[in-house]
Amino acid sequence: MDDDRNSIIESRKKGVVCYKENPFWEDTKIKLGSKRITVSRGTHVGEGGQELAHSGIHVVKEIDSDEFLKVYTNNVRSIFDLKPTTQRILQYLMVELQKTPNADAIYLAWIGADEYFSHENLKVSRPSFQRGLKELLENKFIAESTKPSMFWLNPNLLFNGDRMAFIHEYRNCLLYTSPSPRD
Repeated sequence: MDDDRNSIIESRKKGVVCYKENPFWEDTKIKLGSKRITVSRGTHVGEGGQELAHSGIHVVKEIDSDEFLKVYTNNVRSIFDLKPTTQRILQYLMVELQKTPNADAIYLAWIGADEYFSHENLKVSRPSFQRGLKELLENKFIAESTKPSMFWLNPNLLFNGDRMAFIHEYRNCLLYTSPSPRD
């Protein structure tokens, strides 16, 4: 039996295709320059355990190591509302992390950080460095070790990988009502 649901018909418009049925019920893949975009729909389990439908746009873009680090730190900064100095310290941490693959801890002493900041022409004072470390601790990027200047890494936030995904879920406040914090 022939399934002509996906039959393609040539349009009167040059280079355009017509369909007998809506082709967008399947995932849509688009290539724009160096980006690959997938538009799809799916479901996930909500905070209350219920299954929720959603649609998503997944963009894959290949970038070099320097841009990768900048994209990562910029996205993390915006998600966690990190101060600019803390973002610089996070950038330093990521550079150091690249030198020790598969590490779950890192030494973050002022002397090494100061060298990095000087080399990169970034202005970070020692007190600012300490405040930035505190902010990274508060946001659970790192945890302090019993050894001086050594910090445990949160592998869910800091990694040596070659790909990353940031997921932002937007909810229409007029349609979505979340349980109150007192519930």
